[in-house]
Amino acid sequence: MFYLSLTVFHFLHVVLGMVIVAAVWWMSRDGRYGPGRMDGVETAAAYWHMVDLVWLVLFALVYVAR
Repeated sequence: MFYLSLTVFHFLHVVLGMVIVAAVWWMSRDGRYGPGRMDGVETAAAYWHMVDLVWLVLFALVYVAR
């Protein structure tokens, strides 16, 4: 049950990441990003990679704890 809860929690963060990436894509179509104005893109990329890294760490910890 613990592993399933972690998986659902991760899934919710992935969905949030997809919403953030879609918002960045939508704003880039409007021309809001350009040289020197990439804060939103960098924040979205950092969030997405943080979700990946946390999942790898949690998976390894659950595997070792088992």
